[in-house]
Amino acid sequence: MIKPEKKTTFELYNDENFQGYTKSLPKDIDQHINITCLEVGYNEITILPESIGKLVKLEEIYINNNKITELPKSLGLLKKLEILTISNNPIHMIPDELSNCTSLEELYASNCELVSIPKEIGNLRKLRILSLEGNLITSLPESVSQLKNLSRLELGNNKLKELPTCFSKLTNLKSLDLSGNLICEIDLNKLKESLPNCNVKI
Repeated sequence: MIKPEKKTTFELYNDENFQGYTKSLPKDIDQHINITCLEVGYNEITILPESIGKLVKLEEIYINNNKITELPKSLGLLKKLEILTISNNPIHMIPDELSNCTSLEELYASNCELVSIPKEIGNLRKLRILSLEGNLITSLPESVSQLKNLSRLELGNNKLKELPTCFSKLTNLKSLDLSGNLICEIDLNKLKESLPNCNVKI
């Protein structure tokens, strides 16, 4: 019997009950080449360095609840990345390069300040969970229809006025939250009809 590979974690992680005061990652973070999990949530980190792209064994990143305003393009070098949690940071955009992280299965980016998502997001074919609620997103790219494994999509409390016609192609979608947007009721009802096996929250 093959034993699962042990997770190697670099941790500065706190939680909602204990806020840390770390403002930056160690300058030698790129020397920790064997870590598979980076947990630095609930701190006061303002910058995620480009050198993060050297940690090519990373499978999980948790940088939620910090003060990060920008994600490095080098994230796209992390081919083994499966989980990325960036929620509750004042981030305005997700770099296009993230679409190169083709192993990504879960992306949590709620309560940021995102106005859009990459047009190439459809490249993330393994994505199962996409959480984008509480942002400023006005539209979604057509490539969303390529996310065939998507089972949970959270878009509540954004600025969406309409949805791509491609949504009906997301046949594995089980949960869809569209509450708190600007989409007309007629379009929402049509969407619910096109996704009979999905729990659509409006």
